[in-house]
Amino acid sequence: MERLKSTFIPDEDPDGSERRTVASQPIIIFKPKKSKKIAGLTFVLTAANMPLSKYASTISALNAEDHVVVGFFINVFNPPRLGNHRVKAERMTQIFQELKGEFRVTQYDVVGHSVGGKIALLAVALYDEDNLIRSVVALDPVDQSPVEFTNEVSLTKTALSSSSSSSSNRNGGAPPQNPSNNGGDSSTSSTSNGGRSPNKNLSLESSLADITLTFTDTGYFISKKHNAREIQKNNPSVKLVMHRNSYHMVYCDDDGLLSWKSLMGRGKSADRNQTIREETLTLIKERAMRSSSSSSSTLNVSGKKATASGKKASGMMQSTVGKARRKVSNGVKELKGMGDEAQKKGRQVAAMSRVMG
Repeated sequence: MERLKSTFIPDEDPDGSERRTVASQPIIIFKPKKSKKIAGLTFVLTAANMPLSKYASTISALNAEDHVVVGFFINVFNPPRLGNHRVKAERMTQIFQELKGEFRVTQYDVVGHSVGGKIALLAVALYDEDNLIRSVVALDPVDQSPVEFTNEVSLTKTALSSSSSSSSNRNGGAPPQNPSNNGGDSSTSSTSNGGRSPNKNLSLESSLADITLTFTDTGYFISKKHNAREIQKNNPSVKLVMHRNSYHMVYCDDDGLLSWKSLMGRGKSADRNQTIREETLTLIKERAMRSSSSSSSTLNVSGKKATASGKKASGMMQSTVGKARRKVSNGVKELKGMGDEAQKKGRQVAAMSRVMG
């Protein structure tokens, strides 16, 4: 019974964590222990009904990069049953609005596993009009119940138009409206039939977020038509990392006695699984470091470049002025020399005239 509880029911919080309810959603906040300065904020969205304790390594890796981690336990059995994933995606964005002032951050990152990965992608596609999501690492996302990104019907003209216009958005143009919204407000569409349209896919192509999907090739419940590879096919700008010969729950630290692991395979070998875990933590840390330094480095680098350019321009101007001054000075000296020579010759001619005369 204890093993069953530790697998599916959130256990005691780790030291330094804090439970809160924000935007009607219970969350756990994990703060960096030694750092006085917060470098970023990252949401960790679990697989279906998997406790946050199974993602302790991920949370520790993010805390080590001075990120505050907001743990979001995904209970897929909670109401509302219709549009459950979208409700959680929108709620995450609302939580950020309430926390950003406290931690003095202007953007955030998301790491999501399985359905948590899908919810992260939904937040990007539907609720990130202001481009506040900086990066997403979706670990083996599952686009099922309902299908949002991988419907078999081809993208409509509206979706294709939205996708093609994403390049102009990346170049500073206005972000196009997501095709699934029919040009309407996302909050309105999410309340009508779950916000879904039977003949359209959500698109990630207009997002400015750095999005990475991982893909494993096992999972009893995961359809090949709705896995990370299929999501990426419809969104070619998204990065895809292949984690073959592993299994869907490889990203969890400990699966317990009764867990989804028994239905998701075990991978080819323990060594391969360990390699995948290490690669994943490296990926997550790299995204955290990149997002942590992006704003400050952009300002610093721009400042350095501007200073260097200013110094270079100033030096070039001084050099040009100096050369001009030297040329003028040399010209004056040459004219003076020519004048002196003319006067000398004039005196010589005058002297000769007096002698001959």
